[in-house]
Amino acid sequence: MQGVQNLTSNPAANRAKKSLARVIAISSGKGGVGKSSISLNLAIELARLKNKVCLFDADTNLGNINIMTGLTPDASLHNLLRGEKDLQQVLLEGPGGIKILPAASGIMDFVSFNPAQQNQMLDQLKILEQQFDYVLIDTAAGINETVLSFLHAAPETIITITTEPTSLTDAFSLLKVLRKQGFDRPVQVVINKAATLQSAKDALSRFNGALKKYLGLQVIAPGYVLEDYHVARAIMRQQPFTLSFPKSPASCCVRNFAHKVHDRVLHNETSLTDFLQAQQSPAVSSLRATETGAYPWMETLIKSMQTAPFNEVEELMSTITRVWMQRLDSETRVTGQDNEAGFKAAIHFASRLK
Repeated sequence: MQGVQNLTSNPAANRAKKSLARVIAISSGKGGVGKSSISLNLAIELARLKNKVCLFDADTNLGNINIMTGLTPDASLHNLLRGEKDLQQVLLEGPGGIKILPAASGIMDFVSFNPAQQNQMLDQLKILEQQFDYVLIDTAAGINETVLSFLHAAPETIITITTEPTSLTDAFSLLKVLRKQGFDRPVQVVINKAATLQSAKDALSRFNGALKKYLGLQVIAPGYVLEDYHVARAIMRQQPFTLSFPKSPASCCVRNFAHKVHDRVLHNETSLTDFLQAQQSPAVSSLRATETGAYPWMETLIKSMQTAPFNEVEELMSTITRVWMQRLDSETRVTGQDNEAGFKAAIHFASRLK
């Protein structure tokens, strides 16, 4: 098809150049297009290709991944941030050999976390990116700040649509907002619930033409999933259709798309932690720099804060703020003049500890 680029390469050579997980955000312009079903079954098919795969269930409003797998998490990202659980305790054993991280939308509240929580998050995500080959983020449907943040943060994006006009227009609107915010990467698109292969190709042609003409974006490595009654049967069983009915039309389509995703050439080697670390304030980044050993006593303190009970760490941060403000006030009186830079730094530091 003209205007649709399908990039492939030697996947083994490609993975040798990159040790961190490939992070892919999967979204849609509206609900009801089967986005979570695609996310779950794509994760399983990628695992079939001998990859270690983690699926973030980032739609905490609906929790579709939990419903489709019959899993009930007893811990979430918030337990990890409070130091109550480590990453391995939060991850769930999912079907088909995948891991599932529930309530991942809290990641995008990153800028509102205090410094200790930010550093804890970055440490845990780095462990995650080193343990897996793929991290798939199943975002909420529609346009909101959290969804947009995930799509900006993930180096790769998959948009799920159907052949219905409303689905196409809503997905276009989502990408239009992203484009205004500086998003300029190619997007992968899955046409789900297609009556025929030709109807899927026609819908993709219209969608791709609109993206190129009005937004300057390009569709690459498209996928097609045919309408299949086996999908509904698998959901009723709370099982992925690619495991329950591996030879069904939908399973064959998702398997084909998984191969396209797996074989795609990567030009952007940034990670999710790269994006989040860039969101840190200079004060927090400086705090993190001490972990390299510039101030051994501070490194010890930070490591203790990452494992201590949350209420104790909160009390410590409050004490640090009070002592620092008292010292600043004392030194200002001794010198007889305000140290404007130091005062501003103290206020900024204190504001991060609310």
